[in-house]
Amino acid sequence: MRGFIVFCFFCGSFFLMSCEKPGLTPGGDLLPESDALSAFQTDTFSIAVQTMLEDSVKTDELSLAVLGRIEDAQLGSTECQIFTQFKLSALDPGFPTAMEIDSVVLALAYNSTYYGQPNRQQLSVHALTEDLFLDSSYYANSAVSHSSENWIQPGFDYLDIDPNQDAIVAGDTTFPQLRIRLKNEVGTFLTQPTDISVLSSQDNFQNYFKGICITATARMDAVMRYDLVDPGTKLTVYYRDLSGTTPDTLLYDFVIGSDCARFNRFKQNYSGTMLQQIAQQPLDGSQLYYIQSGGGLKAKIDFPTIQNLAAGNKVVAQAELQIPVDLDSRYTPFDQLFLRYINEDGIEKILPDESAQSIGGFLNTTTQKYSFVITRYIQSVLTGEINSQGLYILGGTTGVSAKRIIAHGPEYNPSLPSENTRLIVTFAQ
Repeated sequence: MRGFIVFCFFCGSFFLMSCEKPGLTPGGDLLPESDALSAFQTDTFSIAVQTMLEDSVKTDELSLAVLGRIEDAQLGSTECQIFTQFKLSALDPGFPTAMEIDSVVLALAYNSTYYGQPNRQQLSVHALTEDLFLDSSYYANSAVSHSSENWIQPGFDYLDIDPNQDAIVAGDTTFPQLRIRLKNEVGTFLTQPTDISVLSSQDNFQNYFKGICITATARMDAVMRYDLVDPGTKLTVYYRDLSGTTPDTLLYDFVIGSDCARFNRFKQNYSGTMLQQIAQQPLDGSQLYYIQSGGGLKAKIDFPTIQNLAAGNKVVAQAELQIPVDLDSRYTPFDQLFLRYINEDGIEKILPDESAQSIGGFLNTTTQKYSFVITRYIQSVLTGEINSQGLYILGGTTGVSAKRIIAHGPEYNPSLPSENTRLIVTFAQ
């Protein structure tokens, strides 16, 4: 049989099979070597895909935070906000009774990752009016009330965004950070509470100063990522001690620690897009479907005719799910996608192939495809070991990123199956 390929029909089925000996990728190890020459292959299964809203995604107590706004021609707009507590860098700081606030600066240490094209952004900072709690759960769509007053010093709300530019602090060069000038009244509020016991314990302080919300108010060109637990992320009050003959210039830091409650909020707006009714009903994905981070979008995929393989004691050697996508340099795709099957109780479960560390799901930028080896899952569905109600396709790093993909549905290009989402199954009888 060397040098040519023989095609044959698999009788009793509705799909065309190839009788060549298929090549197996890692993870396709369920077929005994002695059965290799009797292997059949098909990619003509019926596939149903839908885009739907993602369930609530937890975004609390993460070290990274996202801030900004980005406009997507296909998916609408996304706004990312930061909510966080602060704590005293030292208890009982002993601020002088005679002091003058020089300036107040909120510094956010850049993470090297960003989404879109950073340039200038207009920001606002607001004091929270509702407590945050470390033992509570916060999600991408959580809302915590805050004051309407913008704490940023007037005239300092537009900021140049450059995650590669070192910052100059008190004449010294330091690592890249965004430095936001706040009103001097904020320094007075933080250092001179009416009840001085506010500064004697972290609980007292966080009850007095509940934290802040940071949001972007204009320019929809980028979402930046910051490291909230980096030592460079802090709120610093610069002040002068007027109690002596010569005023001393001093500073005090209010910091964010791992014991501070914090979360990222994502606000998606799909108005004017194909997804504007997504909250009311899923969107058919036969042509295109969408996956988006930040509790935005996920896809559900079903294989209605997969049980046709159950007849005849077939053994699945390999099952590969291929997902072609459109890549656009303006938007960041997921490095890896994840699959979860839905059991009979509607609970999302990990596929056995992922447990065996053979599932894949990484983006190949050359072929512009994601590929999953789901051999064990398909075999378990056929044997009845898994009662699956379909699969969810989910993005990775969804709580700290502004990523998205547009995937080709199973009917995207009827004349060229390799450009469509398809399931390729190799089996023996």
